[in-house]
Formats: sequence, structure tokens, C-alpha cells
Amino acid sequence: MTRLFHAIAAALVLALAILAQPAAAHGGEKHGAAKAPVQTETPAASAQDGEEPASPSSEAQEEPRADSEHASSGGSVLTRLHPATVHFPIALLIVAALVEMLAMARSSGPLAQAANVMTVAGAAGAVIAALFGWIHTGIWFGGDSTMHWHRWTGTGLALAAPLAALLAFRADRRAFRIVIVLIAAALVAQGYWGAELAQGPDHLGLGI
Repeated sequence: MTRLFHAIAAALVLALAILAQPAAAHGGEKHGAAKAPVQTETPAASAQDGEEPASPSSEAQEEPRADSEHASSGGSVLTRLHPATVHFPIALLIVAALVEMLAMARSSGPLAQAANVMTVAGAAGAVIAALFGWIHTGIWFGGDSTMHWHRWTGTGLALAAPLAALLAFRADRRAFRIVIVLIAAALVAQGYWGAELAQGPDHLGLGI
């Protein structure tokens, strides 16, 4: 029993370490809304129209106001909770896959039990994150290919993770290992697409 607690504690510390890393999750942006083109006007043109050219300081003062208006137009608190819910299932399920592989290599029962605990917690978190993802966008099926991949991969993970949690408690763990590794791989792609939506195309500068 002591070894089990040590294994769970080590896994939780590893999960917290992952969560402590800087993460970019998509936030309260309005999907499908096009950015208004920025119109620039030279001081000379303003002078010809009889208007005083705007000083750089006055323009800089107006920009934060526009940002605050955009942030305040995101709807209720429930529509903004999706970014706060995605990190836990990502960390728990990826670490569960790593711990399960280690348990298989060492034939360690306590490590396998730690992977079970993280899989159950990660499955619950995946369902909650997907739910708040749909609350975030509403019943909306638009968007570009990145949005579609992110939407339906997240929905699929909310179904696959509970399945993995059920398989984790079977005597034969082969099916569980296959599913949890596939989930971990899908989570890497899912996190990338989420950051693409928040930070813009090619946010990592990979040229893809």
C-alpha cells in the first residue's frame, strides 16, 4: 500500500510539473468574426482635410480601450471557462500513458494502479473540458479546418477517455494500453490546434 501511495504521489508531482509550464490555451475570442481592416492616414492627408493629425500617444491610448471592449463582450462566465479546464485532462492522460508504459516495462502493480487513478481523473476532466468547449462556442458548426479538427477531436476524446477508464480495470490491460497511447497522441495534436485558434496560424513557427 505504501508503494502505491508513493507511485500516486510521484505521478501527481509529475502532472503538476507539466501544469506549471507556460501553456497557451484558446480563450474568449469570437469564432468566425473577421478582423476589421486597420485604416491608416498620414499626417499630411489629415492636414489637407483640415483635421489635426492624431498624435502617437493618443492612438496608443485608444488601443487598450478596444481590447477591453473585446474582452468584455465574451458572454457569461460559463463561456470563458473552457481554457481553465483543458490543462488538467491533458496532463493527467498524457502522464497516465507514460506511467502505464513504465508499469508495463517494470511489471509494477503500484504504477499500473497510479495510471488507473490518473486515467479516471483525466477522463472526468476531458468530459468537463469538452462540455465547456461547446458552451464556449454554442451550437455552432462553422469555422475553418483547424476549428473543425479541434472541435471533433475534443468531442472524440471526451468519449474515448471514459472508455479508457473502464478498460483500465480489466485484468488484460492490452486494450487499455492501446487506447491510452492513442489518446495521448491525440491530445498533443488537440493542444496544438487549440493554440492555433488562440495564437494564430503557425504559432510555433514550424512552417506547417
